[in-house]
This record gives sequence, C-alpha cells and structure tokens, in this order.
Amino acid sequence: MFKSIKLAILIMTISFAASANQSDDPYVFVKDVASVTFAKMKQDQTLIKNDPEALRNIVEQQLMPHVDHVYAALSVLGTQAKDIPREKLELYFEQFRLYLLTTYSNSLSSYTNQTVEFEPSRPTENKKTVSVKALIKDAGKPDISITFQVRRNKEGQWKAFDLVAEGISLVQSKRAEFAPMIRQKGIDSVIDFMREKSAKHPKTAK
Repeated sequence: MFKSIKLAILIMTISFAASANQSDDPYVFVKDVASVTFAKMKQDQTLIKNDPEALRNIVEQQLMPHVDHVYAALSVLGTQAKDIPREKLELYFEQFRLYLLTTYSNSLSSYTNQTVEFEPSRPTENKKTVSVKALIKDAGKPDISITFQVRRNKEGQWKAFDLVAEGISLVQSKRAEFAPMIRQKGIDSVIDFMREKSAKHPKTAK
C-alpha cells in the first residue's frame, strides 16, 4: 500500500505542474498539464540524473505555485487550527510547504514512464471543489485508482490540495499522524518534525 501511495503522489506531482494557460475545466486542466509535464520529464532526464538538485528545483518552480499548501495544511489540522496562535500557524504553513516540496521531490525520483488515464469531463455546476478520478497504469502491475482533489481559489484558478490513493487520503493520513503529536507536545513538535524531514535534503536554489 505504501508503494501505491508513493506512486500516486508521483502522479499528483506530475499532474499539477505549472501551466501557462490553465483550462477552466478542471478535468481538462489535469489531463493536459499531465501530458505536457510527462514530455518535460522525459526531455530533462539527463539533467535530472546528473544534478541531484534538478528535481527539487523543478518541483519548486513548476509545481508548488499550483498547490494550495495553506488550504491543505489547514485541512490537516482540522479543528485543532483554532487553538494555534497565528504566528505559529504561519511557521507551520511555511514548513508544511517545504515538507510537501521534499515529499514530491522524493516521489519524482521514482518516475519510470508510468501513464495515467483520466475520466472524461463532467459538469461542474459552478462547484468550487472537484474530484478528478484517474487510473495509474504501470506495465506488469495492477492499476492504481486515484482521485485528485482540486479547488478553485478566489482568483478563479484551480489548485490541488489533496490526493486519495486506493481509498487513502493524503490529508487525512497526515491529520491522523499529526493530531496526537499536537495534543501531546503542541504544534512546535509537528513543525520540528517537518523541519527535520526537509533538512535531510539539499535546499532548493533560489
């Protein structure tokens, strides 16, 4: 199951990379950007193999602006967010962003030319949150069912905030992991935990 989740995170990373002309249809947006980014990954394989910073830089520059890390971070906290001072929340948000950056960069290192089949577009009826289902296909292995959770922000842009792989939500799994840490030792314990995980990898060049 862990490998399935890691592979699903990989596809999420690829699917929500930067797009200059984002479609107003979230289904089309996910599918189109995935195709373009797969091509980019193939094109830059030599650079990626020779430069350990390359993947992290690509994720920082192309993916993170299109992930709503603040909304995801708040979703992980749930009702615990109301008891955390604003200044601590700001630290948590930034560390959560770096934690996602590290997680996605690690997942990209597993790229071996997997393909994804997305469900066709459906009426969104002015919805602010949409679930986009897909199948990850890897030769010789069972298909993996995933669902991308995207939401339209105040600027009208679609951004990713969660991924459900084989019934397991990334946000919910992190909530289950972080909630007892916060109850027992406070939000600082989670911030330190994420900082430690992120520090194990080279910082992204500015």
